Amino acid sequence: MTDVAALYAQVRTPCVFANAVDDPWAPPVSRDAFIKGYRNVPFRVRDLHPETKKQPIGHMGYFRPSAEPLWDEVLKWLVTQKQWAVG
Repeated sequence: MTDVAALYAQVRTPCVFANAVDDPWAPPVSRDAFIKGYRNVPFRVRDLHPETKKQPIGHMGYFRPSAEPLWDEVLKWLVTQKQWAVG
């Protein structure tokens, strides 16, 4: 596992770690454990609540057309990370 930890530590790209609180396979607590490996990245954490979207998000809800506002927010933050901005 040390080799994997070293690889994760090499990552420097800004990240958004988002989880739906109603995801039965990857709840926020698993995301939080996963983040620990990325100790050298600027990041933002988001807990997504289905009640704000008026429908379940679950594990695959990020890919529904109704989730587009979630992606807009993520993309806006990533663009503000100047060293990674394109254009």
